[in-house]
Amino acid sequence: KEIILRFSGLKMKTDEIRERFLRFFKKKGHKIIPSDSLVPFEDPSVLFTSAGMNQFKEQFMGRNITFRRIATCQKCLRTQDLEKVGKTPGHHTFFEMLGNFSFGDYFKKEAIEWAWEFMTKDLNIKEERLWVSVYIDDAEGYNIWRDIIKVPKNKIIKMGAKENFWPSDAPTEGPNGPCGPCSEIFFDQGPDVGCKKSTCTPACDCGRFVEVWNLVFTQFDRQSDGRLLPLPSKNIDTGMGLERAASVMQGVLTNFQIDIFK
Repeated sequence: KEIILRFSGLKMKTDEIRERFLRFFKKKGHKIIPSDSLVPFEDPSVLFTSAGMNQFKEQFMGRNITFRRIATCQKCLRTQDLEKVGKTPGHHTFFEMLGNFSFGDYFKKEAIEWAWEFMTKDLNIKEERLWVSVYIDDAEGYNIWRDIIKVPKNKIIKMGAKENFWPSDAPTEGPNGPCGPCSEIFFDQGPDVGCKKSTCTPACDCGRFVEVWNLVFTQFDRQSDGRLLPLPSKNIDTGMGLERAASVMQGVLTNFQIDIFK
């Protein structure tokens, strides 16, 4: 079954989405950096590269900063997701993560504005199909979405640290190191998908809402005793799943129906 494409008459290819993303952020002053190795070097904290930020841990700590703005398309593998593969429409053994990063340069306002601009202008997704979530204690992020981007209040969902902190539940469970609250952007596949309840929101895990992009406001350094110390500077770490974005742009209900899988 395919979703009726109300936002575009074209089914944008995966390669074009990747190219558009990197070109968009290059125009915003970002240095385009190649994907790091899938098996990370000199990082004992992870077995595989699991996110775009992995190769920039030093920069998030305020060290070895050559470029303040960077964008990548990172090869990723998340071992904690492996048992979900084949059971959900959007988990993979291997996937690509688009991301833009700021090391002490711009922060929440620019990250949110540019994400919205890319999705609604470059990808031409209708605003009414998009919802967002914010960390329950992040009043600044909430106000930006409501007052500057003009997202209706009923489409801004407040959630806890499990859903809207990166890494998930970092304040209580770790790991130690750079972390912060996040804001996610969801695509609404329509009321005929998932639980079909009129009260369904991105807080429901029925599958109606596809989490496409996670904007992480990396501003803390978690300590072994659980303290969240401010980093030397406030940073941005975003991740947009390329395959999920392609499923949205191609109007299909699972990542495995997109062009690169076919």
